[in-house]
Order: sequence, then structure tokens, then C-alpha cells
Amino acid sequence: MSHHQEQIEKLRREIQELQASADWYRRTYHDRRLAGVVRDRLQRRYPAIARHRGADLETRIRRYIDQNPLTVKQLDRAEPVSIIMLSFNRVEDTRRAIRAIYRYTRPPFEVIILDNNSNEETRRELRRMARRYRHLTVVLETVNLGCAGGRVKAQRFASHDYLLFLDNDIMVSPYYLENLFAQLYRSDAVAGVCCKVVFPDGRIQFNGGRMLQEDGYALYSLYDEGRPFDEEATNQVHDCQWIPGGATLWRRKVFEQFEIDGNMRGSFEDNEISLRMIRAGYTLANAPGAIVIHDHYDFKNTDFKQKEIDYFRARNHAGRIQDALLHFYQKHQLIFSFSWKNNPWDIIWNLNSREEILRFIAEKTHAR
Repeated sequence: MSHHQEQIEKLRREIQELQASADWYRRTYHDRRLAGVVRDRLQRRYPAIARHRGADLETRIRRYIDQNPLTVKQLDRAEPVSIIMLSFNRVEDTRRAIRAIYRYTRPPFEVIILDNNSNEETRRELRRMARRYRHLTVVLETVNLGCAGGRVKAQRFASHDYLLFLDNDIMVSPYYLENLFAQLYRSDAVAGVCCKVVFPDGRIQFNGGRMLQEDGYALYSLYDEGRPFDEEATNQVHDCQWIPGGATLWRRKVFEQFEIDGNMRGSFEDNEISLRMIRAGYTLANAPGAIVIHDHYDFKNTDFKQKEIDYFRARNHAGRIQDALLHFYQKHQLIFSFSWKNNPWDIIWNLNSREEILRFIAEKTHAR
């Protein structure tokens, strides 16, 4: 076989391998545990293609926002907002998030980054960012306060009457803040509004949330979960029973009246504060025109996850989740779960019925 034929044969094998990988990628993409492995393979062999795919989503979202007649591009009033972000290592995510904020935020704003005791390299970079960007304050903690504790403390440094909480792996898009304010201004009873949050695959993570009380459960679900971000039906504004806290604008006077419950330190603090607000007569809503990209850790490659192993262990710590679930029940006399009743109780503790869960709650409460 000549050298030329060998090259042709090599290319043919690579094309077949790529096709097989693409087929496997499509079949398994929605299993996010495998998505990181696939991302690794693509980035190692075809880094230019991988970069193009990420940039392509941002371009599609910007084009959709610009062409969507429902996008709010101008407000009669634009009040200053304090943007609050928590940091724990993952400084590259924070850097990208801040760049997007300063590129696309038009109303007056300040940024407050509270760092939950990251490594020294991260803290050095945050100090550089504070010197580089106007109206950016960095608060360096010597302990990890967690999400609930970090947000409670960070809001004390805010100067303005509106608080926007953004996770540090979220990238905002044009007119996001105008569209949040447009929904907040609908009524003085609207306490908080969340963005339409999109995963890197172009599908919606959430567009607001629902809660149904049934048989002693508080059953939570998400609007438009898994739908394409540009599907027409996802332009609908909802009065929500809860709004996830990672991309949400609040009226400060209402937020501070209720405040995040520090005992929900494991998870679900946004579900809990939403429940209290709704019971007090306030309204929560989504803003489908405020589109942001969430580079969620489930979509990170496996090299990233290995480097951030402490972060993932803390985030998924069963003891902290248990404490939050027990506290939620003791406070509201409702079993926290998602729209299927045996989750997360079944996933973590293999509890399959209401009676088993109540027995578990009683035992753990008595043991305290």
C-alpha cells in the first residue's frame, strides 16, 4: 500500500470513528454523567470544534434575543442593582461571568463577590479583578459559609435597593436585566423574578418553578425543563410558587424581611424562602426574555471534576442535605421532594413511602 493510500485509509478510519462517537454522543448526551466523558474526547481530539460549539450557543441566543419581539430592550426607569456572586475556587468560571456582566449590564450596578475561602491562587485573581473593574468589591472569607450563609453575609455589603444573585458559572446575555426589571415592575407585590436559565446544550434548566402540596408533601418542579431555549411556548410568563436562587432579582426590602434561613445550609434554601413569601401574599415570577447560560458542573469535563473534588463532595454532602430536609419539615410540616415523591429520599436513603420518610424524620429528630 502506497503512502497516499495509507493516508486515505487513515482518514477513512478517523471519519468512521468520529461518526461512531457522534452517534454515541447523541444517544447518551442527556445522561449528564456521561456528557463529561464525551466532552473530554471532543476537546482532546477536536479542540477547535469544541470551542466553536460553545461560541455557537452564545451567538444563537444573542440572535434570538435580538429578533424576539417580546424582548424588552428599553425601560422607562432603570434603578441601580447590587449583583451578588459567591466564589469557591473555579476562578475561570468567575472571570467569564464577570466579563459578561460588564459587557451586557446597562442599568447602573455594582458587583459584590464573596469568596468562601478558596485557594490562594483564586483569591489573588479576585483581588486583580477588584482592581481592574469599577464598582467591584471582593469579600474574602476565612471559612466556607456555604451558599445560604454566603448570600446572607454578602447582601450586607450591597448599596442598592435591588439584589441580583448570580452563580459564578452563569453568563448573562443582552438585555437580561431590562427583562428582569420589566417583570418585577408589573406589581409591587412581585418580590422576585428569575431568568430563563439554559444549559450548554441549548436546553432549559429552569424558567421558574412550581410547587404542589399533596398528601403532606411539598412537590417541586421546574417550568420548561429540558425544552429548547427558543421554543415559542417558553416565552410565557408564570406566577411561580418558587424561583431558584442562582439567577434571580429581588426587591431588597422584601428579601431582607424574610431573609435566607441559615439552617437550610445543605440545599433548597431558595425553595424555603419562596414558600414563606408566597404564604405572606407576595408574587414570584419568571422573565423568559432574560436568558442566561449556566455552565453547570454536570457539563464540565472529568478533568475539571477531578480538580474540584472537594467542591463536589461539599455540594453533595448527604449530612448537610439531611439537615436541610429535616429543618424544612420541622418548620413547615411538609416533606420536601420533587414532583416524584420518592426523591431525594429514595436516592440517598432508599425510602420509598411517606410512612418510611416520616419514621426516618422522627428517628433523626429524636437523635439530635
